[in-house]
Amino acid sequence: MFLFNDIIFLFKQKRNDLPVSEILWVITGQTLNVILGFAIIKILSRMGTESYGIYALIITFAALLGLIFYGPLQQGFIRFYYVYSAKGLANVYASLLIKILLISFFVFTLIAIAVGFLKDFISIPFSFLFVLTASAFIVSSKISETFNSLLNLLRKRKENAIIQTLEKILLVILLLVLLNQKRLLLVEVISLLLFTSIVFGILKMILFRKFLPDEKKSSSENLTKTKNEMRRTTAAYIIPFLIWGISGWLQSNGERWIISGLLSVSDVGVYAIMMSLVNALVAIPNNMIAEFATPIIFQQYSDLTDKIKIKTGFRYISLITIVVFILSIFSAAITFFIGKTLVELISSKSYSGYWQLLPFLCLGTGLYLTGQAQAYLGMALNLPQKYLLPKIMIGVLSIVFNFIFINAFGINGIAYTILITGLLYLLHISFINKNIISEHHLQ
Repeated sequence: MFLFNDIIFLFKQKRNDLPVSEILWVITGQTLNVILGFAIIKILSRMGTESYGIYALIITFAALLGLIFYGPLQQGFIRFYYVYSAKGLANVYASLLIKILLISFFVFTLIAIAVGFLKDFISIPFSFLFVLTASAFIVSSKISETFNSLLNLLRKRKENAIIQTLEKILLVILLLVLLNQKRLLLVEVISLLLFTSIVFGILKMILFRKFLPDEKKSSSENLTKTKNEMRRTTAAYIIPFLIWGISGWLQSNGERWIISGLLSVSDVGVYAIMMSLVNALVAIPNNMIAEFATPIIFQQYSDLTDKIKIKTGFRYISLITIVVFILSIFSAAITFFIGKTLVELISSKSYSGYWQLLPFLCLGTGLYLTGQAQAYLGMALNLPQKYLLPKIMIGVLSIVFNFIFINAFGINGIAYTILITGLLYLLHISFINKNIISEHHLQ
């Protein structure tokens, strides 16, 4: 009854809040990206389990950078965009973000160059050129992904869907050319990924600037004060996310390095293929929901004195939480019956030895994402620090449990860790939200 009533409530909202065309473009774009993503994985899996395992480890660095820098920066911008947009300062705020993104590219590239020169001292078994190329890909890909969310923030779902689909299509074509020429080597693959991420990152930035609303004119003195205030406000909001990021990376990517150390890089490749299915069935639909709903939720919380809009935003969060949980159960059920077929469909039989772990991985990941959906409440109320303890705990527990369970059960231990930590995280977030709901009289 709760779910049914909330669905009816949401459909009674203004068409401007939930336009059908936007929903259709989000669904279409994400569906095409999932299909093309599987095609890319299918091609990349032809590199072999060891090379694919190295690729999966490289991606963990991208995830780390996203969680400790680009993700928090994006969250802060989205949270306060409507606040500054209402003041006619959207362009000023956006220009500040773009400047930070461009500076970050050069800063992280310089760090990569330094690492490349020191690679012999820190036992990196790759050439300087490969380290630099991989590092540039990591940074450029996260910047490009940031603009995906920013275009959604401006509700340019159609343009965003088209440009992301074109990006994937180009990458598939280029990878097929490599495969046909029997040059599907890791260094070639990373170079292609770097090329596409830079080209489409620039295109997305141009589109984002084009679609920004007009701003009011301000004196240079007022503009300087405004920018300083923007930096302080955003920085204060995102600091807890930096701690979240480290813990989140330990929870969602640290296990690949533990597998590499305790088992083998080939096992990392097998696990990465299975997690790509989990991402497609659980994480990507969750991201699709989040990309569509986050700007709408934060718009409801742009004025924390408006109790009616806050309660409306809370009902959005409640509905999203229920949908993510149902999605998790559904995905676990699908992989229970046809998991092996799905693994072989997107890769080959050499990756399907542990397909029976998929239902546990889907359910554990889904429980974690259900907790994440609930956390929108504290983030919208400018209380992200409320979730620091569960974030830190899940990061630490993931490392501890993975060492224990992988030592005891091999690769099967990862599934047990993800399931247990996902459940603990959901319960902890639910307890925190119960107190927040009571304090703000949301029920």
